[in-house]
Amino acid sequence: MRLEMVTIAVQYRLKPGEREKLLQFVMDNVINTRKEKGNLYYVHYPSIENDQDMFVFECWETEEDVNRHNSAPHFLEFAMKRKPMLESYLSTRYESSIIRQHHGMPSWADADPPEQK
Repeated sequence: MRLEMVTIAVQYRLKPGEREKLLQFVMDNVINTRKEKGNLYYVHYPSIENDQDMFVFECWETEEDVNRHNSAPHFLEFAMKRKPMLESYLSTRYESSIIRQHHGMPSWADADPPEQK
């Protein structure tokens, strides 16, 4: 069975001194996003090297789920609060089909060991 999934990597930089303010409201978005239909994984990581960089990693069952998330009230509220705090923002989407499960873990076709005779 082939599952079509979307993985998104987001890197954004906050303006100096904004990190603590962001951390006061980011978890509401994370908690609500994890409850959304089609969400497989969603997390925000603050940089340990500086107080401006953030990394977001998210995985969705379908592109439709991503689009629904991007118009969800909790996400729109989060995005509006965050927008004036941003210095830069980069989001990249990746098609991340998993070919099959191997020993209970997702497995790419070319990563499977050769079949034994």
